[in-house]
Order: sequence, then structure tokens, then C-alpha cells
Amino acid sequence: MDKALSGIRILDMTHVQAGPTCSQLMGFLGADVIKLEPPAGDATRKQLRDMPDADSLYFTMLNCNKRSIVVNLKNAQGKEVFTKLIERCDVVMENFGPGVLDRLGFPWEKVHAINRRIVMASVRGLGSEGPYAAFKAYENVAQAMGGAMSTSGFIDGPPVVTGAQIGDSGTGVHLMAGILAALLQRQRTGRGQYVECAMMDCVMNLCRVK
Repeated sequence: MDKALSGIRILDMTHVQAGPTCSQLMGFLGADVIKLEPPAGDATRKQLRDMPDADSLYFTMLNCNKRSIVVNLKNAQGKEVFTKLIERCDVVMENFGPGVLDRLGFPWEKVHAINRRIVMASVRGLGSEGPYAAFKAYENVAQAMGGAMSTSGFIDGPPVVTGAQIGDSGTGVHLMAGILAALLQRQRTGRGQYVECAMMDCVMNLCRVK
């Protein structure tokens, strides 16, 4: 029997944890996920390795239900392959640093012009607007800026990071909600749209009661 997202194809350029969490969950729901990696590969392939010369458990836990392709977006041939993939996909995901896709020649406007139905989803550390827009963020930074660290620890000690990855995986869940909403709206309008999740905002949402 078909799963809920059977027939949806995702081009996933995200790396490390937040984006890969989102695409993996959508893969579990039936989406066809194509993980696009640079020539050096996702950094987590080599992080926290359990066996030498093998992909780490860290990587496989987040990417176990995806197909992989290596594309160099810095040369003409890679840009041509990327363009053809955009034409054939429903969703494209990225979590590059601020401005990276623009410098490569693929801002949202260009991606949307190639495929009017595509949903483009971005993970940002601290959002794309405001005084911190140019800053990068990882789990600890997201938890600190989002306020979660202030709710953990001891009364007479400093704040601490939670063991659960609410900044990374928590953002991935929020991003999936945004993508699914955009795909649902596309059924009515025939047009895709841009979806963005800031890790700081997602952490704030997860600790709202505090």
C-alpha cells in the first residue's frame, strides 16, 4: 500500500542533523529522498566513527532511507545536473551558511523560475533577518539563544544544554510541518513556495511554557 508521501521527491542538500532529520522523517512517510552531497561528503560521515573507513553511526542514523548523489555545484556540469534535479523534484532542502546558494547562482527566485511547483526549504540558525542573520548556529548556540539552557541545570550553577537535540532534530520536525503545509497549499494553487525555519525560533517554541 502507498504511504502518505509516496510520489513526492525530495532533493536534500542539508547536512549534519536538523535538515537530515526532516528529510528522514518524510522518507519514513514514503517520500523519495535524494541526498545531494558535495565532493567531500556530509561531514557526519566521518564524525563519531564506530569503525575505521566506514560511515559513522551518527551519519547512518540520520540518512538510512535515502539515495545519495555527489554533485559539485561550483562547476558548470554540476550546476547543469542540479538544474535538472530541480526540474524533477517536489522539494529542495538546504542548510548552507547565509548567502551560499546565492553565490552559487541559485537563489530562491532562480529555483522557483526553474520549477514553479517546487517547495524550497531552508534551515537557518538565527533567521534570515535581524542583527544575527549572518551568524551560524549549532545545537548549543540554538539552545542558548532560544532560551532552553536557562531552564536546565542547577539553581546554584550555570545553565546547561539538554541531552535531547531540541535545536537540531526539533528544528527538523518544525521544518517538516512547514514543508507539508506548503505541499498542501500547492494542491490548491499549483505553485510552490519558500519555507524557512530558524533554529533559535524552534527552540523558543519548544520551551514556550517556561
